[in-house]
Amino acid sequence: MGDTPPPSKYRILHELGEGGMGKIYKGFLVGEAEFQRPIVIKRLRHDDDPNHVRMFVDEARRYAVLDHENIGRIFDFERVDGELCIILEWIDGWSLVEYLDRHVERAGDKPDLELSIFIISRVCRALQYVYEKAAIVHRDISPSNIMMTREGTVKLIDFGIATRSGTRDSSLTGKPAYMAPEMIVELRADNRSDIFSLGTVLYESLTGERLFTGATTPEVLEKVINAQVPSPRTHNPDIPDAVMDILKRALQRDPGKRFASAADMGQACEHFLYDKGYGPTNLTLKQYLLALFPGPTGGPFKALDESGFFPVIDPTLIPISDPAIPHEIDPSTLEAIEPHTVPPDAVVSGHTMVSPAPAKARRVKPRKGK
Repeated sequence: MGDTPPPSKYRILHELGEGGMGKIYKGFLVGEAEFQRPIVIKRLRHDDDPNHVRMFVDEARRYAVLDHENIGRIFDFERVDGELCIILEWIDGWSLVEYLDRHVERAGDKPDLELSIFIISRVCRALQYVYEKAAIVHRDISPSNIMMTREGTVKLIDFGIATRSGTRDSSLTGKPAYMAPEMIVELRADNRSDIFSLGTVLYESLTGERLFTGATTPEVLEKVINAQVPSPRTHNPDIPDAVMDILKRALQRDPGKRFASAADMGQACEHFLYDKGYGPTNLTLKQYLLALFPGPTGGPFKALDESGFFPVIDPTLIPISDPAIPHEIDPSTLEAIEPHTVPPDAVVSGHTMVSPAPAKARRVKPRKGK
């Protein structure tokens, strides 16, 4: 009895997918007073293999030093139900795969060009951050590892095969269609390898067509090695010259001819977007996503019920400490109150918040200095 471990604070709900190292699950964190938080649980499949354990531990350590708006965050690293797990941020939104597929479903409609550049520019920010922070190369840049939240924030995820820049591998690692030539020929990668991979993602986003395809993996790898890039204007004649230049430089076979850093590529993207004085923002992407994926926009917060499923709870009905909102509130406490709890017609006057006076009543003006 005394050897029985306490129940984990992390609960697994259902499987989301599977990778080379293990499986990915949706779950939730359980705390005191019925506190719950949606999370992602990445569970190691072969914890009896020392090499897999070492790689899994390395992944968790790499994640642990990263904290950036455009990177999916790690919360914890521990055993869940006896299995070694990485606890990650639950991203309420869509992958770039889903984003591109939705456009295909809409009679081959092309994604918005400026938003495609915007998404890539945010991935550039993430890549530059991880390189400056720890000389990390992601090595798995692909549409499935780029997420967009409902609020329009772009996030780079899955550092499972990330490594130090310049490290040589003993075998081929990554997704063939999105590899850089040197990752195949020399079994090595540096920060410019991620730039090539990101160039292939940009090409696909602008054209709706994967750049390197083939009936077999060797055929795909051969095309990547040759790095022969057909003109994207064959599929999308509206691509501007400035964007063609970004693609051309990112997709150079010789790493020395590519952008020297993700920062340089990101700067080129942002010059194109904002040199005219305005351009897309997170809000722009949010509005586009909500139109592209119609339906409930709030991303329902759910709590586990007796059946083991998450019943929908309207966020506006989650009580705060005192459900009866007073008519007079100290302004210093306003930040702690949800926006929906403040009467929409209330007016801040002096040190109080008051509802508007009746039409015939005289409003009292606050004294000067208050």
